Amino acid sequence: MKKNIVNPNIQKIIDQIRVLGIDMINEAQSGHPGIVLGAAPIIYTIYANHLKFKANEPNWINRDRFILSAGHGSALLYATLFMAGFEISIDDLKNFRKIDSITPGHPEYKLTPGVDMTTGPLGQGFATAVGMAMAERYLANLYNKHKDNLIDYYTYVLCGDGDLMEGISYEAASIAGTLRLHKLIVLYDSNHISLDGNTDMTFQDDITSRFESLGWNVYTVANGEDTVALDKAILKAKQSLEKPTLIQVKTTIGKYSKWQGTNEVHGKPLTKEDISNIKNKLDIRDIPFTVSSDTIELFQDIIANRLANIYENWEEKFASLESNIKQEIEELCVDNIKEKWTLKDFDCAFLENKQVSTRVVSQQVLNEIAKKYPHFIGGSADVASSTKTYLANQGDFSRNNYAGRNIWFGVREQAMGAILNGLALCGLRPFGSCFLTFADYLKPSLRLSCLMNLPIIYIFTHDSIGVGEDGPTHQPVEQLVSLRATPNLEVYRPADANEVIGVYKTVLEDNTHPVAIILSRNDVPIQTKTNVNEVAKGGYIVREYTRNLSGIIIATGEELAIAIEVSERLNQKGYDIRVISMPSIERFKKMPKEYQEKLLPIGIKVIVIEPSSSYSWYEFVYNDKYLITVDEFGYSGKKDDVYQKFGFDIDSVEERVENLLK
Repeated sequence: MKKNIVNPNIQKIIDQIRVLGIDMINEAQSGHPGIVLGAAPIIYTIYANHLKFKANEPNWINRDRFILSAGHGSALLYATLFMAGFEISIDDLKNFRKIDSITPGHPEYKLTPGVDMTTGPLGQGFATAVGMAMAERYLANLYNKHKDNLIDYYTYVLCGDGDLMEGISYEAASIAGTLRLHKLIVLYDSNHISLDGNTDMTFQDDITSRFESLGWNVYTVANGEDTVALDKAILKAKQSLEKPTLIQVKTTIGKYSKWQGTNEVHGKPLTKEDISNIKNKLDIRDIPFTVSSDTIELFQDIIANRLANIYENWEEKFASLESNIKQEIEELCVDNIKEKWTLKDFDCAFLENKQVSTRVVSQQVLNEIAKKYPHFIGGSADVASSTKTYLANQGDFSRNNYAGRNIWFGVREQAMGAILNGLALCGLRPFGSCFLTFADYLKPSLRLSCLMNLPIIYIFTHDSIGVGEDGPTHQPVEQLVSLRATPNLEVYRPADANEVIGVYKTVLEDNTHPVAIILSRNDVPIQTKTNVNEVAKGGYIVREYTRNLSGIIIATGEELAIAIEVSERLNQKGYDIRVISMPSIERFKKMPKEYQEKLLPIGIKVIVIEPSSSYSWYEFVYNDKYLITVDEFGYSGKKDDVYQKFGFDIDSVEERVENLLK
């Protein structure tokens, strides 16, 4: 029996979304029917009554964002997008979870029209939405002084119990409450069931008290089928001008299934008998993918009447802007960048120093970028003074100053990574920083950056056992190989000031994907042969042999100075050694084969020097004897003592290289 539905035709729309979703899952023989049946009234209410969008302009800059944080419910989202008029066909729904379809198992950004981010890892959508809400506040302050409400959107999230179990959601919720992001509205599908069973075994949090203590409004809708109550709760959330809102919606997972309310309906297809019974209860013909054109038309009419002229009025405001402001706003669409960012006017006066830490050089470059590009924003996980990422004279992003460009993420690496994704998805060019050894905390968010190919700069400092006294907990070993193994991520470990400038120059001119810049804490000498422009090749020669090539040393970062010193010592003993700086393995491997073979000719011994995992380098050497690397955790002690213990002092490296070349 259906209750609290004002118009039975609205119930038909909701039920049509339900059966399309379970038909998709049945056709694919995989998927998650529980959320489709249980949360359909929630997603209907959002799209029909609240979400601001234009189906044939899915990347409109001022659209409301909708994030399905419970990404396993993708069939629910695709069915809704189809019904709402996005460019998704019945055949696309039939191809759910099939190879090369635009309806994959979990939503994927840039693949399906209307999908605002890639979701699936629970908690990530919730936390990324906080970044989107932050972007709205920043951009509104930047552009609404030119035209009122030019940037004025809400961010909606549909999440489940699993999302709120993940620690990242609470990290992000704390930031959102602190910043008073009132245009963030989260609808929590509270059905108390996870994949393994009832959440009484794992999750008994008082959600209301917890979120209220974090600075949120919390409202409860007792009956998830009651679209009138859902609508009122969202309207109430919109009236708040100081707090984000969580709406707890009590639902029944797998509503109408014979397994409703149990984990049996969470993550596997329903039986044909159960599907037939559901369709009979909902008074929908038991023919797969049967769609009522009247129902679709009604849904789209409801949306069109509510949104009449909203897009056109915005376009008029936009058209009246000055050309430079229009171009800036157009570039908020990630695929719309007309002008590459550059460092051509950068002042390199600090290069007069003989030694300088690469993190210090990075700070000067970051500040130069910030002066020139208003979409550049970022911060650190409470270590800006150590990672040197604070932007001078740019203000702090806070609830009292949304125009600030320094974000205080607090000790929350996980949330920082997801928030960076949200900022980038709204067209900003963000950066975030922490110590390299703690990059592992944000790896799931970074992985999504790479899946979505977002132009984010990750800055990781304190890059090796050279951290010294802080000991093995702070001395990264396996992190570099982990980052280098991540698809779509370019990793840079510059050797000195010249290469730091080269890295940023390369990144700004090719800002179409995420990058990780690995920087030293220690001062390093500025080499005479390092080259700003050569960094773009990933690897290049910094010391050349003069007679017959005896061998090749590849080095990165701080150890390039060791490699050069060793080559010069051994040159006095009759060895001619080529030294190659390789700040980025990924960039080097993109170079033509001819270039790679010219630098690393077949038959010549190659030795690698880098105080991190050997696994990055096997493709360049004959065997592990030629790898001067570290495959164990470090020690606490002075830098020189730690280097000596691992054989990275000049004398030890010289002896080892000479023995390999004999």
